[in-house]
Amino acid sequence: MNACVDLIERSVAPDASWIRPDIFADEALYRLEQERIFGRCWLLLGHESQLPKPGSFFRTHMGEEPILVTRTLEGEVRAFLNLCRHRGAQLCHEDRGVAKSFNCRYHGWAYACDGKLLAAPGEKQLYYGELDKEEWGLVRVARVESYKGLVFGNFDPDAEPLADYLGNMAWYLDILLDRRAGGTELLGVQRWRIPANWKVVAENHVGDEYHVGFTHGSQLPRPIESRAAPIPMAREIRPELGHGLGVDVIPEDISPGERGGFDEEVNEYLRSIAGEMKERLGEMRPRLFPIHGLVFPTLGMIPILNSIRVIHPIGPGEVELWSYCMVDRDAPQQVKDILVQRSIAAFGPAGAFEQDDSANWTGVTRNTVGQQARKHRLNLSMGLGHEGEVPGLPGEVGLTASDINQRGFYLRWVREMTGVSA
Repeated sequence: MNACVDLIERSVAPDASWIRPDIFADEALYRLEQERIFGRCWLLLGHESQLPKPGSFFRTHMGEEPILVTRTLEGEVRAFLNLCRHRGAQLCHEDRGVAKSFNCRYHGWAYACDGKLLAAPGEKQLYYGELDKEEWGLVRVARVESYKGLVFGNFDPDAEPLADYLGNMAWYLDILLDRRAGGTELLGVQRWRIPANWKVVAENHVGDEYHVGFTHGSQLPRPIESRAAPIPMAREIRPELGHGLGVDVIPEDISPGERGGFDEEVNEYLRSIAGEMKERLGEMRPRLFPIHGLVFPTLGMIPILNSIRVIHPIGPGEVELWSYCMVDRDAPQQVKDILVQRSIAAFGPAGAFEQDDSANWTGVTRNTVGQQARKHRLNLSMGLGHEGEVPGLPGEVGLTASDINQRGFYLRWVREMTGVSA
């Protein structure tokens, strides 16, 4: 444990202006992350739209832990370790569905959708009527809370409330989650594995506008000398330490539906809801167009293409990325179909942008394994000392070409891993 703390303290600068690659490759450090980050932080489980009626369920993960999320017959959302209490076998194998009970395929133990043990074969003859079924129900995730449709879980019973954990980030999430009275829904899920450390993937989501002109140059061609120039309408925002997003600030003479880059059906839809957005979100937020973001540690967002993704770690050198398309529940079906197609084409497992990003994440992770590479620092100083406040925007703000959010991510990582602020 002391060795891990020493590694953490010497691997992130006090202001996070540099980091050492050790933090991407160390096995002991990764195991400590499972305890102190994935065991104590709020993690996205899914969306209420995935649990439309009593008995609905879906599978997911919290860190490396397999999770079963259910809506009980009384309508309460619960989450459990997806393992039978008899021998630890995986209880539910279906991705999602509706069921009043779950039977383990190993020895037949049966559980209700509220986690209670219903029956064990041979209770009277083999257990002599002495099996305490109250004691041997499914292991519950200590805390489950929702924020405007998004369902989060936390293993720590003493964790701060979800609303406090989100802090100012909730103000920005509302641009996506609360712009219409009907709320949102998640459509589909695509899952694929990438040989990359989870932090490499997360920091790209939290705040890296700098890479766009270079990594995605084939998709967004422009002269090389202009690819690193700050975009006049864009800002990087750090609402809270660890959380972050990038936004375009839409000029007042342009409506959200006229921003460009969308099919006409989508543009028309955005114009049609502009009044409702203004009524629900006020004057400022409808003029903010979120491009990317992250809720610490692993809820990634690419709202510009309606992509919501969860970064599931599988060891220090691999992640499984789960990607959904999030849409307004009351949007026309044609608009939903277009958004799903665009999301998959750009950020699905074979997406044009996703292939670019995955190659970078893989390369960074592979390069940090070497003993020589791990001796040298990596630079996160862009924009340091040039952050500021903008009236009406909660949090600290930097120009689009800024590492403000990457620094915030690693400062939060240090805080969670050591229990003290960096």
